[in-house]
Amino acid sequence: MTTDPTHAEAHRIWEQWIALWNGDLAIGKELLADRITVHSPKLSDSIDPSLIGDRDSALALIGGVQGIAELTYTTEVGPVAEGAYLTGGWRFAGTYRGGLPEATAAPGTPVANRGIDILRIEQGRVVEWWSAAENLQLLFTLGLLHAG
Repeated sequence: MTTDPTHAEAHRIWEQWIALWNGDLAIGKELLADRITVHSPKLSDSIDPSLIGDRDSALALIGGVQGIAELTYTTEVGPVAEGAYLTGGWRFAGTYRGGLPEATAAPGTPVANRGIDILRIEQGRVVEWWSAAENLQLLFTLGLLHAG
């Protein structure tokens, strides 16, 4: 049985989502379902969220992102809840730490990005996640994409 989150629950879940991306990986055990489906573009050979199928893989990706860049995520828009879906806009800013095999950016390079996530919630947990971000500038900054 699926119960849609209330307004207060939607805000709590979104705040936990942002806290998770800010490095509070322990919250992932409560927030993410055992099985999770991810719809998000591949950023590099080592960062492909579409391969995620379970909580541990999602937490490994999120921890890996925080491992290569010291990032602070904030909410820009929302969250907006409709039925079992929760949508919010986010922004991050921080510093690239180094360690992404394909990147040519030097450690200490400032990075920033913004995007939107749509979460499908079942019984208070994220079971599906769509992400769209303005990745073009980020890919150029990290040296993962080159003009010409």
